[in-house]
Amino acid sequence: MKNNKKLFLFGVISVITTIFIISIISFIIAIVKNNNSNNNKYIKIYYYDKLNNNLSYEEKILNLRKDTFVDDIFKEMKSAPKSSNLKSTIPKELTILNYNLSDYNLHINFSNHYNKLSDVEKLILRASFVWTITETNFVNNVKIYVDNIPLNLYKDLDFFNRNNIILNPVISPDKIEREKVTLYFANQNNKLIEENRHIEVKQNKSMELYIVEELIKGPKNDKNIKTIPSETKIRNIKTEDSICYVDLSSDFITKLSSNKNEEKLAIYSIVNSLTNLNTVNKVQFLIDGEKMNLNNNSIDISQPLGRYESIIETKNN
Repeated sequence: MKNNKKLFLFGVISVITTIFIISIISFIIAIVKNNNSNNNKYIKIYYYDKLNNNLSYEEKILNLRKDTFVDDIFKEMKSAPKSSNLKSTIPKELTILNYNLSDYNLHINFSNHYNKLSDVEKLILRASFVWTITETNFVNNVKIYVDNIPLNLYKDLDFFNRNNIILNPVISPDKIEREKVTLYFANQNNKLIEENRHIEVKQNKSMELYIVEELIKGPKNDKNIKTIPSETKIRNIKTEDSICYVDLSSDFITKLSSNKNEEKLAIYSIVNSLTNLNTVNKVQFLIDGEKMNLNNNSIDISQPLGRYESIIETKNN
């Protein structure tokens, strides 16, 4: 009889304990679900609008956590939008190398594939990313890096935000802007001299192309000397992996003086002018599409050439 009572009491205690444990587990699950549901938010994901030739958005519900929201939003931006009129602005090959968030300032480091995009593609990528990421409560400003190099497009502008980046830029190939470029021409001392000028640029042409075109036109300062033969034609120009490939017509060689100093000035007027761009570290010359050398073999242009500071005339000279 006593054993039956003990068994009964043990059973009652076991049931109460089980109910208590289940209640605690249910309570914890409810808290977790509630916290997760509080992170759910409608976010405007910005895409390229093919019909209107600008940016538009689709609203999506995302579960945003401070430690993962950048990766989650970037992944969502890469995915295909519901509307067939919209297109993702993030190439599949582009990745985030790393990022850091501090005091609502996001430092994000993109892979080098960014440099392979056209100027228009870069423009819409930056605008769409900044406007999408600042939809969250975590970010007010964005600083962009490419392969650990800061993207310094404008003087005295470290961060992009909703006040300084256009929400809906009209992505028109005929849109004209003014840009400052630094070019190098020769002087009487067989040195390169810096000449700054503002030029009108269109978004469908690269800055590399504009720079070489301006060099062929020659200096505006009468004291400076033209370095590149006027007959020279630009067959193609592109930058890949920080190397700018400059494909010139054979006139660059045949019309160029055989004087070694003049050859050096012509070559490095191009190299030093192009390496002023953040995206260019070296220049690879091609002549009619082929790697070749100059008449006197004074400089081996069959290999990529880096910047040559010693040939530049210092201002105190």
